[in-house]
Order: sequence, then structure tokens, then C-alpha cells
Amino acid sequence: MTVAKTSSGASSCTLDARHYDVTIQGRDFRIFDTVGLNEPQSLRDPDCLIGAINKAYRLVRFLSDTGGINLLVFCVRRGRITTNMQQNYMLFHDFLCHKKVPVALVVTHLEHEEKMEDWWLYNNPHFTECGIQAVGHACITAKREFSDRYEASRQAVHGLLVAHGRGVGFTQERVSWVAELFQKLLDFVGVHPRLDSIKVRAQKLREYGLREEEIAALLVKITAMDEDMDLVKPLRPHVFHTLLRGRRSTHM
Repeated sequence: MTVAKTSSGASSCTLDARHYDVTIQGRDFRIFDTVGLNEPQSLRDPDCLIGAINKAYRLVRFLSDTGGINLLVFCVRRGRITTNMQQNYMLFHDFLCHKKVPVALVVTHLEHEEKMEDWWLYNNPHFTECGIQAVGHACITAKREFSDRYEASRQAVHGLLVAHGRGVGFTQERVSWVAELFQKLLDFVGVHPRLDSIKVRAQKLREYGLREEEIAALLVKITAMDEDMDLVKPLRPHVFHTLLRGRRSTHM
């Protein structure tokens, strides 16, 4: 089973991915730890765009070779539902997986809650209001010094993967997959590159190992939205912040 786990890191680039092979309750999983959107408007830079296209192609190739995506594990920190969080949900659930892959939520930094699971009871409606739908969740701590809660968290995540990481994985033809992903992503952030502005940088894609016919097909499809446009629209203002609450323990 292939599970795509989304995370964010200031030092990493969009769609950077590492994979880990693990066995849980006798079942084998390949987990891809994937970086989401940190600065969407950086895609205005053609060099950044070419780099992101390469990372997307590598990710799609790995996912295709391992049978597709069975489950998206969306890791979020307790606190606000931010614009960035909603953007990443759209990037992976809507754009990468065409809304065909279930999402499981893992909420971290809950070690000081009186009962970690109670956090979900308070805040589940906020995720629904923001359009984030989940088939399951785990309320956890990743801090080993909270040994009892850490072990309970470990078991909760394992249970989530075993319960929902099954079925036929979502996949499609690689070039079309990457092209459609970037068509949606660029339209969402309001970036419409000219074909000639990125074609001159295609040498980088060759250096990354893409074949000539793959490069040509990718560039044409990505820029097919409007080859005459080269402008940036403001980010669509449909996302908002929701303050999430919990009940902290009176002891550490």
C-alpha cells in the first residue's frame, strides 16, 4: 500500500518527497513524506516552476511504480486552520488525486491536552466548514518524553493506516498526471506562464532525466490554458482562518 503524507518545511521545496518502507501489523506500506506549498507565488519564477515540475514528475513516477496512492495522511499542528493548510489540502486531495483518494488527519502537538482525543470533538466541525473532509483521524504527540502518550499516538497512527490504507491505488499516465496537476495549481495561484518563457529552461528537465517527448508534452499541456498570457492574478480569497480550541491539562 502506498500512503502519501503531506508536511511543510521552510527549508524544503514544493513536492519534495522521501519514502519509507514500513511493516505494520503484518502489512507492508510505502509512505511518501511530501512537502506541500510554502510560498505558492514563487511559481512565478520560471526556474522555480521548472524545479517544481521535475519534483512532481519524480513523485508521480515513484507513485506509479508502486501502484498509486491509497491514502493521503494530512499532518497538521493544533491551532488555526490556516490558508496554507487549506491550500495544501487542495494541492494533494483535489489537484494531485482528483478527489479520488481518501484523506486521514493526524493532529500533532496535543501532549498538553487533558485528553488528546477531546481536541477532535471540539474542532471537527471547523475542518468540515473549511472543506477538509477526513475518513479518519488520530490525535497525537510526537514527543518521546511523553512516553505513555507517545506510545498511544504510535498505535493510533498505525491503526489509521491499517484501517484506511487499502483498496486500489489511484494513478494515471505520468505526463498527463503532472500536466493536469500543474494546470490546476498554476490556475489556482494565478500564474500563467508563456510557453517560450519556460521552453528555454527545458534543458534542466533533460538534466533531470526526462525524455524529449515527455518534456514537449508536459510544456505544451501546462501552458495550454492560455499561451498568450504572462501575468499574475491575486490568490483566490476563498480561504479563511479558524481558531481551534482545546482543553489543556493542569499538569505537565
